[in-house]
Order: sequence, then C-alpha cells, then structure tokens
Amino acid sequence: MSVTLVHQSDETTARTCPKRAVRVDIAITSSVAAGSAHLVAAPGHYLWWPASGVFFVALGVVQLAVAVLLVFGVDDRRFVLATIWGTVGVIGIYLASRTVGLPMTPPVPFHGTHWVAGQAQVPNGAKYVGPLDVLTLASEIAVVGTLLTMLPTRSRTRTNNALMAIGLGLAIAGIVAAAA
Repeated sequence: MSVTLVHQSDETTARTCPKRAVRVDIAITSSVAAGSAHLVAAPGHYLWWPASGVFFVALGVVQLAVAVLLVFGVDDRRFVLATIWGTVGVIGIYLASRTVGLPMTPPVPFHGTHWVAGQAQVPNGAKYVGPLDVLTLASEIAVVGTLLTMLPTRSRTRTNNALMAIGLGLAIAGIVAAAA
C-alpha cells in the first residue's frame, strides 16, 4: 500500500490558508485568556460591588473582541496602540488595587473597613493574589509585549520609551514611598 501526497500550488494555499505570524497567535491566545478570566471573575465582583462586576464583564468582552479582530487580521497601528495602552491601563488599575487601593470602591470584609489614602485596599495584598490573578496579569503583559512587535519601528520606539518612562516613574515613586 502506498500513499500519494497531493501538492497544492502555492497560489491555492495562499488563497485558502493565509499565514499569520506566531506573535499574532500569542496575542490572540493571551487576549482570550485575559478576557475569559475577567468573565469568570465578574459574578463575584458583581456581588461585592455591581459597578465592578459590570466593569469586569465589559473588560472581558472587549478583550475577546480584540482577539476576534486579530483573528480577522486587523493590525491597524491605531488599533494596536489603543489595545496596548488600554491593557496598560487595566494592569495599572490592578496594581493600584493591590498596593495603594482604589478610592471609589466600597468596603469589603477582606478589604478592611474603608479606604485610606496610601494604604492598600487589600491588607497583605499579595495574600489575596490568586492563580486567576496571576494568569490574567501574565496574559495582559503578553498582549502588550506581542502587540508592541506589530508596530512600525517609529511607533514601537515611542511606545517603548513611554512605557519605560512610566516604569521608571513608578519605581522612583515606590522608592520614595518606602523611604518615607
């Protein structure tokens, strides 16, 4: 018994099976992971504070929509930049909620009695960082990292410089706060 492999012409393959860069697949997978994690966490957050639950649902839907747009080949510079900076903003909100706290959130039993400026919303913040938090944060960082590679050189350089400046500013603020 012999097997004959049929070879399609390069032209047919290109029309039926467009190639996508691995970095785009990583961004798609990471965005789906982060979006799914937010949708999974939404009910618990809704019970605590309805606005938080609605935010988690909206965020999850947006992150899944980003993945769908990437699947369909949307790689416009403005879309990529908006996704990068939106994701950086979400990461910033998460980090603030685990360090200095968010001023507009209501009290919760494990969050303490009320928000106090300069005090973590979650006592022993790291204690309340679970596997879903870590997965979501890692996925969002992967989205930012992979989308950066999709930018033209000039935009990538500017975005990297801005991200580095923000990181440096946060590091300096942390050092100053720790020294105080």
